[in-house]
Amino acid sequence: MATALRPRANARFDCRVVIAAACLSRAPYRVAPVNDRGPQHARRTLVVLHSEAAAGPPQHVFSWLSPLAERSSVTTVVPGPGTAAELYATIGRTRVLGFDALTYPDGVRALAPYVARFAADVLSLSRLIRQVRPDLLVVVTASVPAALVAARLQRVPTVVFVGEILAKRLVTTRGRSLAAAATARLTAALADAVVCCSETVARQFAPQRTRLLKTIYPGVNGSHGDGDGARFRTLHGLSEADPCLAVIGNVTPARGQDVAIRALARLRAELPGVRCVIAGVPHPRPVDIAYRQELATLARSLRVEDAVAFVGLVDPIADLYAAADVVVNPARFNEAFGRVAIEALSAGCPVVAARVGATPEIVRDGREALLFAPEDDEALARAVLRLWRDRGLREELVRRGRRRVAARYSEDLAVQAFGDVVERVLAARDAGAARASAAT
Repeated sequence: MATALRPRANARFDCRVVIAAACLSRAPYRVAPVNDRGPQHARRTLVVLHSEAAAGPPQHVFSWLSPLAERSSVTTVVPGPGTAAELYATIGRTRVLGFDALTYPDGVRALAPYVARFAADVLSLSRLIRQVRPDLLVVVTASVPAALVAARLQRVPTVVFVGEILAKRLVTTRGRSLAAAATARLTAALADAVVCCSETVARQFAPQRTRLLKTIYPGVNGSHGDGDGARFRTLHGLSEADPCLAVIGNVTPARGQDVAIRALARLRAELPGVRCVIAGVPHPRPVDIAYRQELATLARSLRVEDAVAFVGLVDPIADLYAAADVVVNPARFNEAFGRVAIEALSAGCPVVAARVGATPEIVRDGREALLFAPEDDEALARAVLRLWRDRGLREELVRRGRRRVAARYSEDLAVQAFGDVVERVLAARDAGAARASAAT
């Protein structure tokens, strides 16, 4: 169970007043420690997560942070209770603090509440930093800039892991583009190191004066190839699927499950036995819950409801990789990495994916996967049909994909690279302190 911290929030605070208060205030912030594990360590690390869910960046970075817990105490702060707090409780303390991840306001009139909330978050995170007294702050997102401001005010070195493309939409407004650029500039200016999950993500920071910019690809551990496909097919009535397609991810419009269903309707004429598994659940917000219902309605209207299996969360996911003949990623947003593709390839399953964000960097078209234009269900159907009719192509894509995963997406390589970044940041801090001491 995580301790809940309740920040003081006042929508009428002036941002400059709050930041000044964060610097000057010495009022204690009462926190009851929980989940204490292991002996007291000389080094203290504070981790800030932007999400309550142990998926995406929090999942990627967990294995990188675990070695830190062996030589330092680790405290993780999350915006709310959930699976992320449960996961990170296994390596140290977990605490709940009600801060907000960054969203871009629509118009100038909506800006004032965001500024007020940002100021309140800076204040509450500054208090937490003074209470924990970390030697290092690790922020697992670029969407909590308040943590960077608080760390700078408290003079704590910071490593930021950026697992997102800040302009997520394929088509965006000028205002949102400017806001994304401003977020990148702020991150580059305040962080001691910026670690990105792909070169595509890193290019957001290339024009900035980043102290240390490093790309570290999230790794896979090789456990995705030992699933029981026959069990999964039997459980979900897919024994006769020929082929079985799998779409994996949160059920949300950005993930484009509707594109896959439309492609399925096109494929039925050529492949009567084709089936499509949609694995994942909607976020608990109205737009995603409504989208899940729209998918069922779409399947009925296209007369493929008998060929679509909504299976929810799958655990172990290796069973689905073993059951699938092709993994499909029909995303319609700028994917920052695309973990499902490399997991599927490591499990021996070929991939067809939308050409969005970092996807062409992670899996190359015609070498490790077949890529198609986003939103183009006809192109998706053609790619699946081509792949299914050419066994040699499927085997060659998987062979190359497995080789690429082993060379570039090793979990051991990622852990070592992140550890090196941490040591460089702490060494720079120590060197700066030594210079300041010698000058006095």
